Amino acid sequence: MILAVFVESTTRCGPDKAPCLLPHTKPKPPVMEESKQNLLETLRNHLETNQPDQLRSLCAEQEGVEIASIFHMLTLEEQLVVLERMEADQALDVLNNLSESYLDNLLQEIPLDSLLHYFKKAEPDDAAYMISLMDPERGLDVLNGMAPLAREEVKVLLSYAEGTAGRIMDPDVVRVRQSQTVEAAINHIRYYVERVGMDDFFSVFVVDSHGHLAGEIPTWKMLLADPQQLIGDIMNPDVVAVEAELGQEEVAHMVQDHDLVTLAVVDKHKQLIGRITVDDVVDVIGEEHAEDIGRLAGTGSEEILTISIWESLRVRTPWLLFALSGLFISAMILNHYIALISVLPRLAFFVPLVMAMGGNFGIQSSSLVIRGLATGEVQLQDYWTRMGKELLVSINIGLLVALILVVGIQILTGSHQIALVVGFSTFSAVGVSAIIGISIPMGLKRLGFDPAMATGPFLTTLNDILGIVVYLSITHLLLF
Repeated sequence: MILAVFVESTTRCGPDKAPCLLPHTKPKPPVMEESKQNLLETLRNHLETNQPDQLRSLCAEQEGVEIASIFHMLTLEEQLVVLERMEADQALDVLNNLSESYLDNLLQEIPLDSLLHYFKKAEPDDAAYMISLMDPERGLDVLNGMAPLAREEVKVLLSYAEGTAGRIMDPDVVRVRQSQTVEAAINHIRYYVERVGMDDFFSVFVVDSHGHLAGEIPTWKMLLADPQQLIGDIMNPDVVAVEAELGQEEVAHMVQDHDLVTLAVVDKHKQLIGRITVDDVVDVIGEEHAEDIGRLAGTGSEEILTISIWESLRVRTPWLLFALSGLFISAMILNHYIALISVLPRLAFFVPLVMAMGGNFGIQSSSLVIRGLATGEVQLQDYWTRMGKELLVSINIGLLVALILVVGIQILTGSHQIALVVGFSTFSAVGVSAIIGISIPMGLKRLGFDPAMATGPFLTTLNDILGIVVYLSITHLLLF
């Protein structure tokens, strides 16, 4: 992997921090609920009264994202009619703005001829993404119906594993050679951009005679350079690149860390094979965030609008069964100490308190670690540093909570023994939870699993079990 750094953003590009030549676009206001409802009613009115020309005009006035925001409110038949009335590029824009599981179902229903018509306007990475959602037989039919050059580009993307840089990259990338003059390079760029229909490049990548990535040049620098100057003399050799097999989450971190608009993708031999733009990275961040939130609640990547009842059961049941098994173990532990509890029944009053305090602190600890691992702020080698800091925090919080409990329980029960036992047990449970909250996410990361699996039902159940064990064990040692 090329380790040099090149910074590029919407406000600065290259080492000179000069402005990029970004297209001037006026941001559209967000789609509000009232405008969504008006758009939906107008669409349905044109559909019900069979007014294809008015429907086509209405669609042409809207952005694809606006129509996609109300698509789930239409029936399947209405959706297909609306897509048929659109221009191919707008229909493709609508499809690109639908959620994955919703798009998965819709792609199976769109007529093959219509899909092929839309795909004529599709970028290779968008086409590969949609084909990967289709049934194998239908996906093969779409591939075979595409133009030969587009088909080969999509096949290359599909050859990379899902969730890697190679799968989300765009193989259409503007490149020039070191040995070219600026004038020859600009002529080559003009020809290439017109041939592939590219309209969103902000920087030009430079390759050597063997196609290896050698550097980059912002477009503004080429326009201002002497036409007879060699590209190799004005290029920036420090360019960030990723290998095609790198995970998309790591790609997102690199784009974020270096403020990039475009990221070069190379193969094992450092040959330039594609590019990843910031809009692709934004999609990746959204997907990963949604999956992590789902894992926090034990629902996986469940889609709210489109998932079936049976699929929802399949996703949620394992987590709930795990939580149930943990509660059953907790009940067995309580039953084991039934003799102790029968002597001092008031001990049972404080079991939920000790469990909750330990569980809450454990979730705080694990959430900090998971977020740090996701953003790169926490590394696996930081384990002992992170553990030491969290233990210090747990000691201070544990002492504060224990002191409050000792005073409060003494007033409530009049028993200093129970007050001391509950206070010390809570202090101990908080410390144990800190160790668990740090160790489990980092352990999962070390083993190659997603650290987000360590929160939600998993951590809560484990903390409940250990909280009961700590509480009743300390009670047994101090009072009996």
